[in-house]
Amino acid sequence: MRIYNRYILALVICASLINVVLAFWGQTDLEVYFTVNIIGYLIITLLYVYLNPKAKRALNTISFVLFGCFMVIVTFKVMEIITGR
Repeated sequence: MRIYNRYILALVICASLINVVLAFWGQTDLEVYFTVNIIGYLIITLLYVYLNPKAKRALNTISFVLFGCFMVIVTFKVMEIITGR
């Protein structure tokens, strides 16, 4: 099995497990699903350091965008806590 196939398989298994566990716990907040899936994606992407440099650059770009989205969600949650809503 090639490294790309293992990478995709790892992402699919991780996302599936995360979503099943969150659904089992009764989580209804979409932000939690999004945030935990982003964290899982970033961890698995960091573990696969032996990818093609061109593919790694593309994945790093995606990671930066997703990390930016993650930071936006965190900022909104902090503002929610500060304002007391």
